[in-house]
Amino acid sequence: MLDCIEDESVDLIYIDPPFYSQRYYETFWGEDDAERYAFEDRWKGGIETYLNYLVERLRKLHQKLSQTGSIYVHLDWHIGHYVKVELDKIFGYGNLQNEVIWYYRGGGVSKQRFGRRHDNIFFYTKGKTWTFNADAVRTEYSKESLERLQYKAKAFRGDKVYDKYEANPLGKHPDDVWVMQPIMPSAKERIGYPTQKPLRLLENIIKASSNKGDVVLDAFCGCGTTLEAAMHLGRRCIGIDISQQALRVVQNRLRKIGAPTIEVHGMVEHEKHLHQLTWQEFQMWAVDAVQGRHSPRKVSDMGIDGFTFMENHPIQVKQTESVGRPVIDNFVGVLERQKDKRGMIIAFDFTKGAEAEVARLKREQNMQIELITCKQLIREEIPFRRLA
Repeated sequence: MLDCIEDESVDLIYIDPPFYSQRYYETFWGEDDAERYAFEDRWKGGIETYLNYLVERLRKLHQKLSQTGSIYVHLDWHIGHYVKVELDKIFGYGNLQNEVIWYYRGGGVSKQRFGRRHDNIFFYTKGKTWTFNADAVRTEYSKESLERLQYKAKAFRGDKVYDKYEANPLGKHPDDVWVMQPIMPSAKERIGYPTQKPLRLLENIIKASSNKGDVVLDAFCGCGTTLEAAMHLGRRCIGIDISQQALRVVQNRLRKIGAPTIEVHGMVEHEKHLHQLTWQEFQMWAVDAVQGRHSPRKVSDMGIDGFTFMENHPIQVKQTESVGRPVIDNFVGVLERQKDKRGMIIAFDFTKGAEAEVARLKREQNMQIELITCKQLIREEIPFRRLA
């Protein structure tokens, strides 16, 4: 999807990617809890695998960001310091404007450490000038600050003395620590998404770093909080997510708030939609559906169309009604060339002969080939996070 966005056309990017939390998330939403969302933020390849996954996307996001644009990368203590090093390489060490601390209360505590009560949001810019609307996000003065201003208290900065401070009628200049509560279980805005962020948080970012009519992009849009905030504030917005269910949730959410025309790309609801795709489009959909990494070679790829997102096992995609044993035999050759024992084939269906051969390979040669049907991916019966 990022490849469809024109370079340097986005004014503000916010992403809330997986946090490398090594946790499994599952939740239900919709009428009668009809919709299920599950994802696994576990990375079997370790930190290096996670960083490879995220850095590849950050580089593309850098290309899409305008010269006056900003990006906010939302993480926490699990991986934030590692990602900051990579962000310095991509956006430039001098282009870090703030490490915003989102402080919140609530949750459990450990008897062995201080309470973990904040997330880290890295605010980078691309060029020498950028949008920053301080007046739009000013905060209230503390009681103590107002008292000092009322009595013209002197302030000292080194050898200089300042005694003519006056309160700004719009409020105090915003700091880089934001005290905001997460979404409470009973809150009206809660959709049920396991890592849903509050609208207020996204509104703060969008007000500060964009203007009306600007383009806001969220490349891990989840349940669409960024998009709703952007639309409320008169911005144009683009949201990207790998989950078909998430796309449907976002579409319904935006319709409920009276959003104008919503263009949805990449949502596949029936197998017939996949038959209408070109082989290139089908291949991209299939690899994206398991959140794999696309093969850099689209032709003469030696039977490899992508790699699994955790451990880089080969993925082969067949836009074929029924894949038989000959395809399995050829894929075994692919794995042998790669010196790998695991791989994945995605197709509409598989013959009994193909399934039997895969079972034999696992039993006799310890070679594990996963056969994934398009129907399973559309229904998300096999969460892509397991397919590593």
